[in-house]
Amino acid sequence: MPELEHKRPITMRDVAKAAGVNPSTVSRALRNDRNVSKKRRDEIRLVADRLEYRPNPFVQAFTAHVRGYRSLPTHAPIALLDTGADEHHGRNKEYIRGAMEQASGQGFKIEVLNKSIVTGPLPRVKDILLARGIRALLVMPPSNDIHMKALAGFPVAMATIDYRLKEPNLHRAAASYSQNVEIALNQCTQKGYKRIGFCTYKEEGNPIGMYGLGHYCGWREQQDPASRLSVHFSPHAGKREEGQAPQNCKKSRDNFYRWLEFEKPDVLISNHGVFYEWFTEKGLRCPEEMGFVHLDLRPGNVSFSGLDQNHGQIGAEAVDLLISQLQKNQQGVPPSMQTVLVQGRWVDNGTTRSSGAAP
Repeated sequence: MPELEHKRPITMRDVAKAAGVNPSTVSRALRNDRNVSKKRRDEIRLVADRLEYRPNPFVQAFTAHVRGYRSLPTHAPIALLDTGADEHHGRNKEYIRGAMEQASGQGFKIEVLNKSIVTGPLPRVKDILLARGIRALLVMPPSNDIHMKALAGFPVAMATIDYRLKEPNLHRAAASYSQNVEIALNQCTQKGYKRIGFCTYKEEGNPIGMYGLGHYCGWREQQDPASRLSVHFSPHAGKREEGQAPQNCKKSRDNFYRWLEFEKPDVLISNHGVFYEWFTEKGLRCPEEMGFVHLDLRPGNVSFSGLDQNHGQIGAEAVDLLISQLQKNQQGVPPSMQTVLVQGRWVDNGTTRSSGAAP
């Protein structure tokens, strides 16, 4: 058996010699350092590709770790653009708390830009970042992202939370809606429920897509045909109808009652407590006659069984996305967006029966 030929690996010095530059210039060019001109960076990358240069991942990880501490000052600021879109539900407070704790633990500090700034032109925010020497921006979920497109021109590292920001398409941290629905379905099955219903409202598709609903529909198709329930879409459950609060919207409530009578679920999974209010108003006892699972328990909410989405951890993961970009000298809109998904935690608060209990 012939011996394998051992070829000496190409080093950074080999690339530097072929490109006619110093090894330090090669190092800075390959990590996209803006102190090296774009033309020179491209030339060096072409030479590295031609020589089939591959960095040692262990050395690269170590130097990135050292470089991160050396180049980023202690308590370096990260700007947080608070859009105020979710101030009444407490999620943003938890996102911000988690982001601040993670930033502080990594030697950064969060500088909150007041939501009033968002109502003005975004170039004003860009000017503030540049004037204060801020190199990273965390964007809270906006209620309306039409005016957020100007972020595409920001020369800083950026990340956002959840799926509400559509343009530009930034790195993001979000709840794992699909996994959370899987957890809810597993809990309902273990508790002996046979007819598991899913209720939502039509506007839900725009802010977060159909991630959780898609998992439910896939699970439903694997069940016995007699146990497959249609999804109930309420057209107005998430907004006011004729000046009334959602729970008082007669048209939406009556549509829900018709679905309830036809499908006869024994437990409901939903993002919205209004469906719980409607079926209890109809006289159904919870959990004796109907169970209820809330997919997004608000901080401090002990009213429902369901999923704590770990909003604080989502905020922490968003900060880690920013720090990673800073250490790699990356800025602006990424060529390929990354999403970090955070799994929720099941909480039993009495709106579902005990595991294995008979109906």
